[in-house]
Amino acid sequence: MRLIALLCCFLMAPLASAKDLKVATVDLARLFKDYPGTHVAQKKFSEMADKKKQDLTEQAEDLQDLKKELSTSSSVYSAKQLRQKKDDYNRKAQAFAQSENQVQQDLAAKEAEMTQEILDKIKAIVAKVADESGVDLVLDSEKTVYVKNGADLTDPVLKAFKSVSADKDDSDSSK
Repeated sequence: MRLIALLCCFLMAPLASAKDLKVATVDLARLFKDYPGTHVAQKKFSEMADKKKQDLTEQAEDLQDLKKELSTSSSVYSAKQLRQKKDDYNRKAQAFAQSENQVQQDLAAKEAEMTQEILDKIKAIVAKVADESGVDLVLDSEKTVYVKNGADLTDPVLKAFKSVSADKDDSDSSK
């Protein structure tokens, strides 16, 4: 009997402290969109993607030129030369397809990496604002159905972005 009473005490302790738990939500999608570093990262990513696509475009143009050469001058080449040109074209087409796949994978990986870096910075700011507000648990409002007496920390976090942005500008201008 004592064991059951002791077990009940251990099980009830978290419930008593759960009443003191202060919960808040944030609109993480809005925070991501409005974070100052997001626009910089998007611009950087766009420039990188454009450069890689330009490289692919040049390869595609070379491939088209080779294909056009094969179709217009097939009577100029001997059967052996024509076979070699077709083999060359097939190798280059395969290499192009591999390059295209690699570029897509590289861009997806870089985008995921950049997104995660931004989310980590946002989460650190959310944690700081939550700590200053005495909040124990912060949930994404898009994934939360209901929070009784929960605060919305989105606006205070957005204000914190401005101070982080101003601090960053001050440190950048001192360099």
